[in-house]
Amino acid sequence: TKTRFARFYNLPELMSLFKMSADIQTADMLHLPVPELVGGKPTNVVLQPSEVQKRMIKGLADRAEKVRSGKVQPTEDNMLRITNDGRKLALDQRLMNPLLPDDPGSKANACADKVYEIWAQTRERRSTQLIFSDLATPGTGAWNVYDDIRDKLIARGVPKEEIAYIHDANTDAKRAALFARVRGGEVRVLLGSTQKMGAGTNVQTKLIA
Repeated sequence: TKTRFARFYNLPELMSLFKMSADIQTADMLHLPVPELVGGKPTNVVLQPSEVQKRMIKGLADRAEKVRSGKVQPTEDNMLRITNDGRKLALDQRLMNPLLPDDPGSKANACADKVYEIWAQTRERRSTQLIFSDLATPGTGAWNVYDDIRDKLIARGVPKEEIAYIHDANTDAKRAALFARVRGGEVRVLLGSTQKMGAGTNVQTKLIA
């Protein structure tokens, strides 16, 4: 027998009790200054899959069909594993096999092109940019998208010292020093995951994208 949390009871009453001792202010009530999005909405870039990705997607569908029909044991293959492979494949085909070619139309190449374009346009102001990726983070010893984008930016002309990973700042003191360098425009491109570079990342002074 396993005991697990299932649901809250009397939640409205609990909220009423909490409000007796707490002054709750929402974002709409506070009108905090937040940066405006260019054009008022996010810019979505749509890319086409490579021929290798198309073939691999078909392979994922075949695997899913085998799982649904019970032809494989859950220890051999399962929907969670297939979904995770699909996420990797959507980011870059080399996450499935590092020996596959670098697709010119990949997300990594499109990202590097856009980051370099903004970097060059804002060189005098030394504006900064954040790149988020929750997959293929550095330090695993395998091919990763962080190193790939960094190398592509360096090849395009961005100085190596202007690119940093949030993962390298593994103490509070290092994070504070890194954030100060980003706010000052010394580091102009910071890469990180949502978990490490989400709430509490105070680097917006020169942030442009």
